[in-house]
Amino acid sequence: MISKVRQGSVYACHHGPYAGQMFCFIMRDKKELTYNFLRMPDMITTKIPQKDFDDGLKNDIIKYVEKVPKYVFKVIEAQYKKNENTNDRRK
Repeated sequence: MISKVRQGSVYACHHGPYAGQMFCFIMRDKKELTYNFLRMPDMITTKIPQKDFDDGLKNDIIKYVEKVPKYVFKVIEAQYKKNENTNDRRK
């Protein structure tokens, strides 16, 4: 499953508190063992433990949607960095 999670990939959450939200993968934090996303439409930086995310993919709680074009990813990444720099991050 890990090989499928690539920078710029967008996933949709179908169940739970984040149902209806899209998650754009930004990067993997090897130290904390988390995947870092920008959650849309709220534009909130979100860290998800790798095991939880992989379990969500296996159980169809989270489903792959598409890989965004590079020019779109640059905008998403800029928002992610802005959130990180202002400590506007929620878990």
